[in-house]
Amino acid sequence: MFWQYFIVLCLAYLIGSLPVGWVVVWLVSHQDIRYHASGKMGTSNVIRTVGVKWGILTAIADILKGVLAVWVVRWIFPDRIDWLIAVAGMVAVLGHIKSIFLMETRPNGRIRLRGGAGGLTSLGVVIGIWPPVIFFSGIPALILYLTLGYASVATFSINLFALIVFVFMQINGIEPSSWWYALYGVFGLGIVFFALIPNYKRLRSGSERVMKFSLNAFLRAKKTKNPEDSAAQSSDERNHDNDSEFV
Repeated sequence: MFWQYFIVLCLAYLIGSLPVGWVVVWLVSHQDIRYHASGKMGTSNVIRTVGVKWGILTAIADILKGVLAVWVVRWIFPDRIDWLIAVAGMVAVLGHIKSIFLMETRPNGRIRLRGGAGGLTSLGVVIGIWPPVIFFSGIPALILYLTLGYASVATFSINLFALIVFVFMQINGIEPSSWWYALYGVFGLGIVFFALIPNYKRLRSGSERVMKFSLNAFLRAKKTKNPEDSAAQSSDERNHDNDSEFV
């Protein structure tokens, strides 16, 4: 039985590791997304590199990675095993953030794994656990993304809202309820937070980049009074390109 668990968790990690953003950008433009904008594999960086429609495609695929990681567990183990579902979700998100397919050697000789921030893959995991969670986690996060324009805030909110939902379900006995799912929410919140620490520092300093199609960016543009202000704003955005990822 141990080996079955181990194989399932390895499959979940490999599914999460699939570098969808890298593949999409390479097929569309023959560019390596690791050397453009933030260098991450998530939706926001794909949008910056090759456009919105390809970013949407990447977002859907990254969500499906999380869903598939949960489905693999349920397919191999028809009897519900909450701890295995939760751990499979954890390693899938970890795979997205640290993808074995994006291994590279640093100038100092150390090996590192690249990836995204894990937001949308984590959303896929919680959808796989309980599909209606998309109304309490995914849609509110999307609203934040389109209004505030900060990918880092939207990414963090996915896991925060999911954690609240799973704790509420467990306390009130709403199925499928399990403290393991709440524990997954804590893990997702923690790992995404650490992946986006540089972004939160920029949020505090006021230098975090705002996605151009957001309501926040639109309102900022309206406040621009003259061409000099506009040029200064554009220069500031270029100088503060960041690592935020709604992935």
